[in-house]
Amino acid sequence: MNRIRGRWARLRRITKINLILGTVFTLVAAYIGVTAYFGTASQVRYTSNDFPGAKKAATAFLRLSPLQRHIGYFNRGTAEAAVGDYDEAQSDLEAALKIAPTSAECAVRINLSFVYEKQADEISSQDPDQSQELYDRSLKTLEDAPEECQPKKSEEKQKSEQAKDRVEDKKKGEKAKNDGTDDSDSGDDSQDGDSQDGDQKSEDDKSSEGDEKSEDESSDDSENSEESDGKSEREKKREELEKRGEDSDRQQQQQGPGGDGGRSAPDKPW
Repeated sequence: MNRIRGRWARLRRITKINLILGTVFTLVAAYIGVTAYFGTASQVRYTSNDFPGAKKAATAFLRLSPLQRHIGYFNRGTAEAAVGDYDEAQSDLEAALKIAPTSAECAVRINLSFVYEKQADEISSQDPDQSQELYDRSLKTLEDAPEECQPKKSEEKQKSEQAKDRVEDKKKGEKAKNDGTDDSDSGDDSQDGDSQDGDQKSEDDKSSEGDEKSEDESSDDSENSEESDGKSEREKKREELEKRGEDSDRQQQQQGPGGDGGRSAPDKPW
């Protein structure tokens, strides 16, 4: 009888231990499954253009997962960039860049460069100097990418080169536009001055002969013609750079999800 009781007590202890271990295992498995679900959901919703949903799923992933947090920051930052929340996207993508492994670094840099580029576009007319600094930051973000994450002929390498060319064109176009505006303003001032001087001279020289006036007028016409020719060359160059920038924007929008204007974003390379 005592032997049977001992075996029964031992069996009960083993059963309790198994129940405890099974419960722990089930909770861990559920935790891992839910975390993986939110990580995958953020990518699936982004692909289907549900950017708010992608942001919520990425936020839930960050709350749950102590591992691979760069994926959560990257997914959330990319979703924010897709709807034009560039300041929030910058914060998240910079956080992702700090902790991303080398193999994933290029993906983060490509989208972070995109955010800097769009920030520069938004302030190009209000603050040209700050805009140029952001374009430079965008280019540097791409140039500092390690070779390990962008081998030759890889998709990351191709996207990085395309982004560099696009930002360079925009930077040159904005610089040419600003330079042209400065030249135009100075030209207007000089024309106003010439006009005033001409009026004053015409009053002082009323007694001069008609032949001298015609020579002066022809000389002024030739000078104005030269100035006009010089200005047109600058305008042609500026228009060419602006057109290249517009073409780059159009190509970039076509690459984004759905290609729908303001909601466009670079293809998600993750």
